[in-house]
Amino acid sequence: MSEQIDHNSNAKFEDAGVANSTTTPATTPSTSSRSNAEPHETAYFAGGCFWGLERYFQGVNGVVDTTVGYAQSTMPNPSYALVCSGEPDAAETVRVDFDSQVVSLRTLTLLFLDVIDPFSVNQQGADRGRQYRSGLFWLNEDQKSVFAKALEQLQHRTGQSPAVALESLRNFYPAEDDHQDYLEKNPGGYCHIPFAAIANVSHRQKYIDRIWDLSPEQYAVTQEAATERPFSNEYDQNFEPGVYVDIVSGEPLFLSTDKFDSGCGWPSFSKPIDNSTLTAHEDYTIPGRPRIEIRTADTQIHLGHVFDDGPRDRGGLRFCMNSASLRFVPKSHMAEEGYANLLPKLEENEK
Repeated sequence: MSEQIDHNSNAKFEDAGVANSTTTPATTPSTSSRSNAEPHETAYFAGGCFWGLERYFQGVNGVVDTTVGYAQSTMPNPSYALVCSGEPDAAETVRVDFDSQVVSLRTLTLLFLDVIDPFSVNQQGADRGRQYRSGLFWLNEDQKSVFAKALEQLQHRTGQSPAVALESLRNFYPAEDDHQDYLEKNPGGYCHIPFAAIANVSHRQKYIDRIWDLSPEQYAVTQEAATERPFSNEYDQNFEPGVYVDIVSGEPLFLSTDKFDSGCGWPSFSKPIDNSTLTAHEDYTIPGRPRIEIRTADTQIHLGHVFDDGPRDRGGLRFCMNSASLRFVPKSHMAEEGYANLLPKLEENEK
């Protein structure tokens, strides 16, 4: 059985499985015919072994069903063994049925690009071959536009051309039953996607759109633990009263009254507003110079590092943060932006 798309009518069809057969309407209604009470849509993603990619999408809030199979095949009803031989040139693909009132196609696309290597050709993880190529297979022009914009955004941020195919879906053949829900049936089975990413995907989902809207520098710092240039960043010499918040979530992290000029070239604070908003991690990226990295507990973005050379009268710590990880809210705007509860503490510290 395969699914083929008539792009003129945007209707979904099933193929009898014979190369020259005619198509008949599927028993499953098309997206356009569903009622508003069931805003389910379907999208197709290829990103390496479909076992792991399916398990990843199953953790996304709003995904109602998944099916693994073979897309863009030159032969009808290929088997797993035949696909692995390369003869039908099919791509291991996950069909994702989702509630568009809970999760958008854009969010699904960003989560997909977030977890694969979008620049790898015919390979994801240890899996190599044309069947493991990456692809976004669209059903209509609206989907094509969403996919294309995400790929353009990725290219703009990285300066590299993604190796993710953007193609209309020609066909999709569901894989054999033993491949469906494989990692649910075999929890310790092979998976090229990190299990931490699978476990965290619903939380990552909350912020992925905002993360992708970050500037290239903000993304590099917060997501890849890069370090911005000292002295020329936005907040090094900012001592206006206010609050510094997480650039992604807006969670308040530091008050201006705890900021001091350390001379290091980056914003420095003696303490956070609440220790529970931060997490500490051992960092050995510089040989012979172990450091303590600081991330946010919620969004898990990289902020900077903490050192023990801060002012002794303030506790002796120096939270050396990147401006790119922060957004400053002036005292005059704190109430209107939802930080009125911090004004008494800020004003008390100013005395």
